[in-house]
Amino acid sequence: MTHEDVRSELEKEPFSTFCLHLSSGKTFNVKNAGVAFILKNAIMILRTRRGSSNESDGYDIIDLRNIERLERFPARQK
Repeated sequence: MTHEDVRSELEKEPFSTFCLHLSSGKTFNVKNAGVAFILKNAIMILRTRRGSSNESDGYDIIDLRNIERLERFPARQK
């Protein structure tokens, strides 16, 4: 997976939630573009507290080489 692959998902309009599946079997849901940041060879994902979209509870940095696939979810209809 390249940073451009992830960046294109983050910049889609309208944004659609997606899930990163890692080679370890772990998954990370990205529910909005404001919680993910592209680094040189990694992505940083903020962990938000339950019930709060404004408070961070830490972060995870994921090496792009460890991402096996990106699963897209349908955009929500307004």
